[in-house]
Amino acid sequence: MSLKLIELSKIVEKAKIIAHIWSEWREHIEPDYDPVLLRFDFAPFIATICDEEVRAEVAWRFPSWLYNRLGNLDLETLLRIKDYRSVLEEYLSDIWPSNNKDGKRKQMYIERVSKNIANALKFFNDKSMTPVTMFEDREYKVAEVYFMLRAVPGIGPKKAFMITRDFAYRIIGYTKYHPWFDQVKTKRPKFNITDLHFLDPPVDSQAVKVFNRLFGRKYPRNGYDWKSEITPETVQDIHMFARLAFPEMPAKIDDLFWNVGREYCDNINPNCVKCPLREACDVTKRS
Repeated sequence: MSLKLIELSKIVEKAKIIAHIWSEWREHIEPDYDPVLLRFDFAPFIATICDEEVRAEVAWRFPSWLYNRLGNLDLETLLRIKDYRSVLEEYLSDIWPSNNKDGKRKQMYIERVSKNIANALKFFNDKSMTPVTMFEDREYKVAEVYFMLRAVPGIGPKKAFMITRDFAYRIIGYTKYHPWFDQVKTKRPKFNITDLHFLDPPVDSQAVKVFNRLFGRKYPRNGYDWKSEITPETVQDIHMFARLAFPEMPAKIDDLFWNVGREYCDNINPNCVKCPLREACDVTKRS
């Protein structure tokens, strides 16, 4: 694929189709309603830290599993656990993704996530605050929320974008439930995020794959790693295309791309017939 070979009118038309499809999109994946996630300040935060490499539902069920084990999820109780590695080992013993047999990768995940949880708990303890009370009762700019989140151990640029995006989805009514945002809103009624037009989408391998295929590029080879395509140029192209499709909030495109990439746009055998983006996809048109 080379965007240099595509006429502007075709890029604009594709952006309009994507915007229309998003307006009718109904497949957003939200965490199952769980009272534990709304009861304890640290519950949705811990789930968010865990939400990488494993299925989202696995990450978001972990706080309830931990609550049943500990009887509480306040900071004092959480700090009593000196080694989260053994806790995660126990939790993941039977539910590590069946398609991910790499034991080394599992250990790397456990090491990374356990370290992030422990460091974040220490951070909040030192600051005498929680992931909920860290926000004041006022309006924030997108960049303010992003940089506040970036200060927390375990939250890198991509995750900070994702959390801010999820807060924004809740604000515009795209989602009906987000436990971290909902807890903040309960304790900080004036909490809000303005200037959503500055919120670009986080870019992962699913977004890169879908974007490339929209413009006619396909890698059918077994085992192809789309992460290698996450280049500064591609990220900038996706951001600009998102701004074209959704000038009011470019990050809207992320949920659509992520779900399509996960459920329809398989690396080897994409389900083009049922894909909601088939009308705009050049790979589909060639198939």
